[in-house]
Amino acid sequence: MRHPSSRYSPFGFGFRGDGTGGDGALIRTEDIYDAATDDAAFDRLASTLAGAVGARSGVLHWGHASDHVAEISYSGYFSDRQMAIYEEEFQDDDLWGAAVVRAEAVNRVWNVETFVSDHIYEGSRIYNEWIRPMGDDTFRCLGGVIHRDGLTGHIGLHRGRAQKPFNSQEERVIQENMGHIARMFAIRSKLDRINHHGRSLQATLDMLGHAVFTLRPNGTLIDCNRAADMLLCRADGLTLRQRQLKARDPRDDEALQTALRIASAREGGQASAIFIHRAADSPYVLSIASVRVGAQRQIVAIATDPNEEDASLTSRIRALYGLTKAEAEVAQALCAGRGLEELSQERGVALNTVRTQIKNIYAKLDCSRQSELVARIGALPRLSAAKNGD
Repeated sequence: MRHPSSRYSPFGFGFRGDGTGGDGALIRTEDIYDAATDDAAFDRLASTLAGAVGARSGVLHWGHASDHVAEISYSGYFSDRQMAIYEEEFQDDDLWGAAVVRAEAVNRVWNVETFVSDHIYEGSRIYNEWIRPMGDDTFRCLGGVIHRDGLTGHIGLHRGRAQKPFNSQEERVIQENMGHIARMFAIRSKLDRINHHGRSLQATLDMLGHAVFTLRPNGTLIDCNRAADMLLCRADGLTLRQRQLKARDPRDDEALQTALRIASAREGGQASAIFIHRAADSPYVLSIASVRVGAQRQIVAIATDPNEEDASLTSRIRALYGLTKAEAEVAQALCAGRGLEELSQERGVALNTVRTQIKNIYAKLDCSRQSELVARIGALPRLSAAKNGD
């Protein structure tokens, strides 16, 4: 299974076989490269390598540093609780892991008995206080560390105490595939970075307090942020029909399709906007522009809901201008178009109190008119009220 964690070594856990030996076994190169892009194949790879050399258990993992694990392949020989105990109490006592990470030992596979004798391992804390108490007897290891292209990979294949040591042929079988395994790790690392970049961009778009749609020139949806997804779920102004963005009102839809056609023929930098009406609330304002991505043109449509308030605005105004909480709330209300008497009634305070607060707001923002206040605060981007991970 793939199981990212903070730190692992090629110690004894993973697939469990019979440990009878792997003389003459072959590892298919395609099995290794299938694991580069296929998560299920990666999950199986530790078992595949272990089976090829008659190991009882197997593990492999890679990360961006020696103490970081992005992905791990093993088949759950030890329980999650046992592995948690290993992480909490025994990582620093892992003699095998320490042996194969030395600079002179990297980028090849070793029979770890070369570095750690049976006598030393038999008396070790990790063997006597972690391995034996769980009823296990993992005693032999064929392992190696890969350092390549800014990543670190670990391989560990294991046998029990009563089983025969790994021989030179079995060591050679794994060594001949170390380069392929290293390239597989590198491919997975690059794909992981691409996926992370995509998730990062999506999270950034989800922070915006506007519904953002990326469309093909014919209006077919390519992607959208969380606010856009919620807008489509409401279906009160915009909807999807056969993956194409449509307005529910026929007149609005005619304007939308016309705007999309015009945008697809425009050069970048030009934009238009239309209203998308809905039955109960003020219409959405839909801004439409085109962007070129490589040789292709895409449309970006951004829907703004004038009735939606930015829950983060009060705290940002306070941070920028040193307003009190009450002053920030009054400033935000003024920007929303509320008058003095309306504010006095809403807040349950005297009209003079509101006037004093507005005077303080103007002084702190260095402005003298409500229009300046609105322009100053209106220049701040609208952020989504939804929390990350919602």
